[in-house]
Parts: sequence; C-alpha cells; structure tokens
Amino acid sequence: MSEPKSKNVVLVAFGGPSSSGKTTVAKTLSKLIPKTTLVHLDDFYLTDSKIPVDPTTGYQNWDCADAIDFPKFVDYLKSVRSGHVSAPIESIQSDDIDLSMSPHEIESLVQTIEENKQKISQHHLVFVDGFMLFHDPQCIELFDIRLFFHASFNTLKKRRESRSGYNTAEGFWVDPPNYFEKIVWPAFKQSHKYLFKSEDVEGELKPELAEKYCINDIANETNTTLFDLVNKSLSIILTRT
Repeated sequence: MSEPKSKNVVLVAFGGPSSSGKTTVAKTLSKLIPKTTLVHLDDFYLTDSKIPVDPTTGYQNWDCADAIDFPKFVDYLKSVRSGHVSAPIESIQSDDIDLSMSPHEIESLVQTIEENKQKISQHHLVFVDGFMLFHDPQCIELFDIRLFFHASFNTLKKRRESRSGYNTAEGFWVDPPNYFEKIVWPAFKQSHKYLFKSEDVEGELKPELAEKYCINDIANETNTTLFDLVNKSLSIILTRT
C-alpha cells in the first residue's frame, strides 16, 4: 500500500545560509497550505557536546555539515518519501511565526492556494528547511523541488547578529563575538562555493549546475518583502508539482 502513497510525496528543499529567510518562508507556507509537513534540519543536530570545535577560534562550529547527524536525516526523509509512518521529530524550533504581510497580501496567497487546491491535494507536500541542503549533490538529489535562498554577507551578518540565540538539543546557544565572520560565513563559503561562478558565493549560481539540479534561485536582500519571497516560492512549487 505504500507504493501509490510514495508517488504523491513531494520533498521541497528550502535551503541557503543562515538568516537567508528559508525557515520563515517554509513556516509561512506550511501555515497557509493545508496538510503539509514541515521538517527542520536543525532538529538533526548532534547533541551539544558533540558539535565540532573550530581549531582556530576554539568556538563550537554549528554551521558545518559535521554538526548534523546526516545518516539520521537521510533515513528520515527516505522513510517519509516511502510513505512509511515515521515517528515525529521533536522539534527545537519554535512554532511562532510573525506573518509580516498585509491582509491584502495574505488574502492574495490564500486565493492562489484555493485556486490550486485540487492540484495541491494530489500531493503530500513535505517542506524541509536547512542550511546544509545544497552542500553535496547526493543531498540535493533527495529533493523534488529546490529553493535556494541567499543574500549578501552584510545583509546576512546584520540579520544573524540581531538574533538573541538559538534553541539546541540540550540548551540554548548564543553566538560569541564575531561568530558570523569567523564561523558562519566561512563554513557557508567552503561548503557552497562549488555552486557559484568563480566560487563567489555573493555572485551568481553556475548556470550548468542550476540547470542540472533544477535549483531555483531566490535572492533575499534588505528590500525584499516576505510576500515577495512567499509568493515566488509558492509559484515555483505550483509549477513543479
């Protein structure tokens, strides 16, 4: 009985660096579209004591691939795709979300979803958000639809440093001084530079890789609104399902 069900599962990757907007958009669409499943890569972090330590700064490196239990993550996604009932992951993410959109913008999105409800109902949409979904081709290929959120160094740094901290498996993490430029940004550059022209992660994706992996590029600079991001993401999802 799992075979027909598995064909209807659509895994949507909301990937990109820290503070690029991926989680906010994934949460927003999950709230707006009925019967979706939301999975956070952050829920697959290793326990706090097992997070790698950067040898230069002595800081724990929460922004590298080795901080994630990827075998557990991959097995979970494969289980979801197969239609098997997986035990729910206890999320460290808050369910709270501030829909910073006007009533008109929300109504516009709701109307689009309503107009496409028959198409949407034919699939089980699984939204997966995380900072390490595009660092490796094998990980990329787990997904049916790939949304890559990004912004400039300065924009991401400002957003990251405005946050009070992050829930972890065993507590709460607050970034030490200069954590973004010493840990977060270098980890993103190292893991994702292969996707970009001249390895410039503030530049353009290599067209051949964007085409090969069907990566949808979503820029989120300071002048980009939440409605812009959600509307574009929704349009891509509806087009590709």
